[in-house]
Amino acid sequence: MKHKRQHTRQEKEKGQSLVEMALVLPIMLIILAGVLEVGRLYYVYVAVSDAAGEGANYAAVFPDPAHRTELTQRVQEASGGLVVIDPSLIQVDCPNVASGNPVTVTVGYTFTVAAPFAHIFIPDGEIILNATATGAILSGTGG
Repeated sequence: MKHKRQHTRQEKEKGQSLVEMALVLPIMLIILAGVLEVGRLYYVYVAVSDAAGEGANYAAVFPDPAHRTELTQRVQEASGGLVVIDPSLIQVDCPNVASGNPVTVTVGYTFTVAAPFAHIFIPDGEIILNATATGAILSGTGG
């Protein structure tokens, strides 16, 4: 007579835990990828904001258009190197070069989403970031 093996309670619970893990793990990985993507987005936004601030500070000292190449270099260097800023996305607004007048620097950046599921919410997979900083011109000619 064959003895039919009965499953113990511990064996059943192990199987149940395995099924629960198989169901929950993909959801947890998607949440983790989303958190990492938000962290990347925040890092890039801070870098772009810092770059705009550096550009506004430089333009406050050197407001005339002859210094735009140096301003662009300063903005690109201020981004920290990991965020590469396109020079065509740097705009300087200085309608009147005179001491005390405002100069505004706007820096744009196209953030590409890396998480594969994010394309559901972001159709193009890209987010346009813009940061603006304003400073007061310190001298009329900019040295």
